[in-house]
Amino acid sequence: MNVKRIVVGVYAVNCYIVYNDNKKGFIVDPGGDSEDIINFIEQENINIDFILLTHGHGDHIGAVNLLKEKYNLQVYASMKEKALLNNCITNLSKSIPPFKGIELEADRWLCDNEIIDFYGDTIVIMETPGHTEGSICAFLGDIIFSGDTLFRMSIGRSDLPTGNTEEIINSVKKLFNLENDYRVLPGHGAESNLCFEKNNNPFMKNLNG
Repeated sequence: MNVKRIVVGVYAVNCYIVYNDNKKGFIVDPGGDSEDIINFIEQENINIDFILLTHGHGDHIGAVNLLKEKYNLQVYASMKEKALLNNCITNLSKSIPPFKGIELEADRWLCDNEIIDFYGDTIVIMETPGHTEGSICAFLGDIIFSGDTLFRMSIGRSDLPTGNTEEIINSVKKLFNLENDYRVLPGHGAESNLCFEKNNNPFMKNLNG
């Protein structure tokens, strides 16, 4: 599987364009700078199927409507993120330039352990609340798209609307308890891997499983 990271928007969100060798793909968290995303898609001649959102904050959804309309895409998001996506104040898009307020309705609402079939590969959804109520991580092969739940050497903040400190610690523990190693592709910052985080991330290394 091929993964292209494009850093977008004023808060430097990692947007990922994921595509197989047959040029079938999907987009994770298109937070802005739609021109850069479109340019890569057109350059590589990728047929995009859908947009997958790890959560509904404005910095992660800024280019969703434009891309959805241009490519006739479906939007996938957690069912528990419905209220946040529908409110431009609580999803913070009203206060993030250059947006004037974004309200979204997903085409497919996802639940914990849901499986998305992607041309023979599977994307597995794990609910990881805490940064927002409906935050998810998405697993594809040896990759975790961790959104704003797990970063390299850190975790997401929990003081924004629908965030909860106890829940994000529990979500991090769920990731800690995974037995396999994974590439961790977060919503901001550098990529990592789960074994490194278990041994070095201050929010993980003292957990006992």
